[in-house]
Amino acid sequence: MTDEQINGAASQVQGKAQKAFGKLVGDQKLEVEGAYNDAKGKSLEQFGKAMDAVDRLVEKAPENYRPKAREVAAAAREKPLLTTLSVAGVGLLLAGIVSRGLRRR
Repeated sequence: MTDEQINGAASQVQGKAQKAFGKLVGDQKLEVEGAYNDAKGKSLEQFGKAMDAVDRLVEKAPENYRPKAREVAAAAREKPLLTTLSVAGVGLLLAGIVSRGLRRR
C-alpha cells in the first residue's frame, strides 16, 4: 500500500465525517468541504493504486531499463495531477483510435 493510498483513505474518512457533521448542524460550507475532501481522497487512493501497478511493471522490466523506469515512476509521483492528466489523455487518444478502427469494419 502506497502513501497515496493511505492519505487518500484518511482524506475520505475526514470528508465523510465533515459532510455528515455539516448536514447534522446545517452548515453547508462544511458539507461542501467534506465532499471535496472525500473526492480528493478517492482520487489519491486511485492514484496510489496506479502507482502500485507502475511499480510492479518496473520490476518486470528488463534489468537494463529498470533504472530509467524507476526515474520516470519517481517523477510521476512528484506530479500526480500532471501524471493523471497525461494518462487520461493517452487513454482518450487510444479509445478514439480503437473506436475509429471498429467503425471501419
